[in-house]
Amino acid sequence: MPFRIPKLRSVRVRVIIVMSFLVVYVLATYIIVEKYFFIKRKGNTSAPKVELEYVVVHLDLKGAPPKLSYLNSLLPMLKKHGVNGLLIEYEDMFPYEGPLGMLRGRNSYKKKELHAYLTAAVSSGFEIIPLVQTFGHMEFALKHPELVFLREAPDFADSICPSSSDSQHFLEEMIGQIIRFHRKIAPLKYIHVGFDEVYHINTCDLCQQRNFTNAELLTEHVKFLIETVHILSPDTTVLIWDDMYRNVKPMDCSNLILTDTEVVHWDYTAKPHEDVHINMYKYGRMFDNLWIATAFKGADGRKRILPDLNMRFYNHLHWLNFIFDYGTLKQLYKIKGIILTGWSRYEHEAPLCEILPASIPSLIINLILIQKYTSGIVVENMKDLDDFIDEHIENNLDSSLLCQNRSHRYMGTFDSKTCHYEESDLYTTLQRLNNSTSFAYSILDDYAYKYFVLKKKAANDEESRIEYEYVDGVHSQMETCGRIFYELMTIETEIIGLLSVYFENDVILEYVRSKIRGIQENIQGLFRFWDYKNSTSTTSLASIHTQNKLPT
Repeated sequence: MPFRIPKLRSVRVRVIIVMSFLVVYVLATYIIVEKYFFIKRKGNTSAPKVELEYVVVHLDLKGAPPKLSYLNSLLPMLKKHGVNGLLIEYEDMFPYEGPLGMLRGRNSYKKKELHAYLTAAVSSGFEIIPLVQTFGHMEFALKHPELVFLREAPDFADSICPSSSDSQHFLEEMIGQIIRFHRKIAPLKYIHVGFDEVYHINTCDLCQQRNFTNAELLTEHVKFLIETVHILSPDTTVLIWDDMYRNVKPMDCSNLILTDTEVVHWDYTAKPHEDVHINMYKYGRMFDNLWIATAFKGADGRKRILPDLNMRFYNHLHWLNFIFDYGTLKQLYKIKGIILTGWSRYEHEAPLCEILPASIPSLIINLILIQKYTSGIVVENMKDLDDFIDEHIENNLDSSLLCQNRSHRYMGTFDSKTCHYEESDLYTTLQRLNNSTSFAYSILDDYAYKYFVLKKKAANDEESRIEYEYVDGVHSQMETCGRIFYELMTIETEIIGLLSVYFENDVILEYVRSKIRGIQENIQGLFRFWDYKNSTSTTSLASIHTQNKLPT
């Protein structure tokens, strides 16, 4: 009999061939479209630009609210640099009342004072967008013993069960108080309901009984929230973060269409991930409009004292280039606005990272960048970036921050000592703190690694020798650690005085504890071990203090 390829294999080969042609076709089409719009843009004498209806700054208040007098003083600066919206994330800082009174932090804003601030912001032309978490990041509510029964996972306070009628009643009351408060000040055009990083989803019995996929459960919960919002405020559009929809397959988008909802695609990396293109295409089919979110602070690590200016600048630059390059494809989706996020904590119970007054240079640099792109001044070739910064960023920044005698690139080493903006003294002191703690951590981390790791690996009869050799080797670094210990005491006194302009005492105390006293305790521990191993040593914190005439 003649040899025949089995039918199943034949079908498989055909499918592979067809898929290969499709991939080549899609890539070729993409390249042609890119070339077409690039040529079209080059030939356009009207200077194409990034079009954004909204430029919004995020105020993350959770657990560490700046004084409203300070926030109010920032309004003219924000307006000058093109901001027309404020995304206000309250968590426990909103003046909840009645059955929700337990949610208020002890340093939450008073109703009358918050009303006055928001009224001033609205009068200055800012769109106010309240942000209230309604799925993930619910620790501020679910940490309370009275609300544990609303959790999706009993042992974790981050996620609420969306299938429980009790959860829905709770969210209705919370959203209701937020909306009623804001509508007394101005019409509420937008409300943001969170939806990012829902770490526990579709695991409880109630959710399992609904037999939904995660994406379907998310969508049903959004629909419930939209209905809740529209009962109280029919003309209000709901915003949500995008990350829980990133794994949705393009062919499933038609089953997840949400009207009166707009999605915010956030990415805080120096260069947005390659799947941004796919995600934006998917979201264009699912939602009415799209937003993007960058970060001017709070995205460079939990221990950060100051924002990484390079990282924050490139995060905004690459997003703006993305919007610019795709600006002619408005038939696919519309990017309505950009939100510059400024996270104060990674989650409710995490330590403070960069504070708002320390992040003003980062914020202004990137607002200037956005203003350039929206006016048609763009970086079309990254080789020209240095010239672009010299010509269009630094002079504007000098003017905004009242800087003189500048001899550096702002995207390299920003020296606030040459500037005279309101927060410059604080920035200078925090630079000293950052340098001291970074050096101290490097010594302490090196010590911990060499001592504890080597000790664990060594045989019992070698432990004493390794301990002795290492402690002897670290001797040259002990005095440096001691000086840092006392320098931190001086810096602490300065910081407490400087921060009193921006924060109440409980926030200042938390900041000092997390940024300064923690590392002082580590240094003290190092010296205690040193004293234990070297009873005859003359190197101690007290001796370093005396020899160098350092302040107590």
